[in-house]
Amino acid sequence: MNVTVVGLGAMGGGMARSILLSKSVSKVAGYDLSLDLVSQFQKDALDANKAWATTPPASEKEKLILLEDYVTKDTDVVVIVLVNEAQCDQVCFGTNNSSDPNINLLNLVKPNGCVFLSSTVTAAWAKKAYETFKKQNIQFVDSPMSGGPVRALSGELTMMVAAEEQTLEYVDPLLKAMGKEIHVIPGGPGMGSTVKMVHQLLAGVHIVVAAEALALAAKAGVDVQQMYDIVTDAAGNSWMFSDRGKRMVQNDDDKVMSALAIFIKDLDIVYSEAKRLQCPVPLAASALQQFISGASMGLGRKDDSQVVKVYETLSGVSLQSQRKNEGKKEGDDVGDLWDGEEILEVGDEPRHHLALSNEYVRVLNVRFAPNDTTKAHRHAEDSLYFFLVEQGLNVINHVQGYDPKCDCMDFGEVRFGTHIDKPLVHKITNKSDQDMFCIDAEVLKSPPVTNPLPLVAERHTLIKTRDKCRVYHLILEPGQSVKVSYPFFYLSIVLKAS
Repeated sequence: MNVTVVGLGAMGGGMARSILLSKSVSKVAGYDLSLDLVSQFQKDALDANKAWATTPPASEKEKLILLEDYVTKDTDVVVIVLVNEAQCDQVCFGTNNSSDPNINLLNLVKPNGCVFLSSTVTAAWAKKAYETFKKQNIQFVDSPMSGGPVRALSGELTMMVAAEEQTLEYVDPLLKAMGKEIHVIPGGPGMGSTVKMVHQLLAGVHIVVAAEALALAAKAGVDVQQMYDIVTDAAGNSWMFSDRGKRMVQNDDDKVMSALAIFIKDLDIVYSEAKRLQCPVPLAASALQQFISGASMGLGRKDDSQVVKVYETLSGVSLQSQRKNEGKKEGDDVGDLWDGEEILEVGDEPRHHLALSNEYVRVLNVRFAPNDTTKAHRHAEDSLYFFLVEQGLNVINHVQGYDPKCDCMDFGEVRFGTHIDKPLVHKITNKSDQDMFCIDAEVLKSPPVTNPLPLVAERHTLIKTRDKCRVYHLILEPGQSVKVSYPFFYLSIVLKAS
């Protein structure tokens, strides 16, 4: 299967890169009006040995980026990830940087090819697009998504899919590449967009309510950082409060994860469709007005969390005036700030529990639930990490100074981290279906009794060696036993015991 992704922004770029990892996909092309985005994706596709034959122009002055160079007779599926309905209509049925006014997906996609729509549009437009493409014998998928740029890159989006049954089978490899939660919506194209509309009602209202709550806290003299910490561990929390509320407290208005103007578009879809259906949506209408107010203040291209500035303006108080971390500096030491969050010593991080401590080793038991994220913490001692999730572990590692990275650990896997020379400051998000379970053993100093030679003993396998320690696997089947004397100081990690 050869795929072209149209729209390589924060979401489309991540989705295109997740498709590169699919074994069912042979080639992937990325089309965008931004030459930089096209060129960056081309490099990633080349590294994956899945690059399209088309080479991006050396500069925008040299040549326009033409849609017909990226959607050809060899293209099987075109995935659309654009900002709004107008852009989708343009690329599907309009003219696109070409001298030929008929250059659009309707005329470029081959018979039995497929247009896979992942943008947020009205259900009416999705239905119309489906009917128009069907007349040309082109398959159509109405599949808006949710999850944000990090989950787009890791292939863990929530997909709301509506299409004919044979089309669903055709695009199944793409759904599996891009999505973790894949919901097939009955009723055909248009129903996926309907479900996304309802989802966006909740998302938009939750963002505005988060801003309202934090502004009220600030006006009442409450420490907004403490307010945020309390709510995120209490019943009043929501995913949007946890995510957008953090950005509101940090006030990082230069970082744009999702533009405020997008929710004007999305909530306008909610309002218009609710009016057509004669279904009252007073909370959505109120939230829409707050986003419109934000745009009138020049915040349309800012992060949607900056809708809090509407409340700050009306209430006459800034969240930053009620923040406990004022006066602290950004840095990498315990007590410093990282993206507005105080860095903790690893032993003080609430998901790290002390199991054993002496002058030679400190052992921490690390447990936390799926989709939970640790607080920012600092490792300053060389450490052995024993990963003990039986089905394996999937995490996102947020390391200070680097982009978040996905990582996987097998059951019983052991890693060694050298942190004395360069301490590790990071946060971990558990993306597994099971609780995170890890033993963090800090090697503090060499004990008085050591052995220069590796142990030779029955059923013991040496699996890792570092200057301060060695790690052995000891596996005993039921009923088996072994007698051994260890001529050195040791720490036992029992994975399974009876």
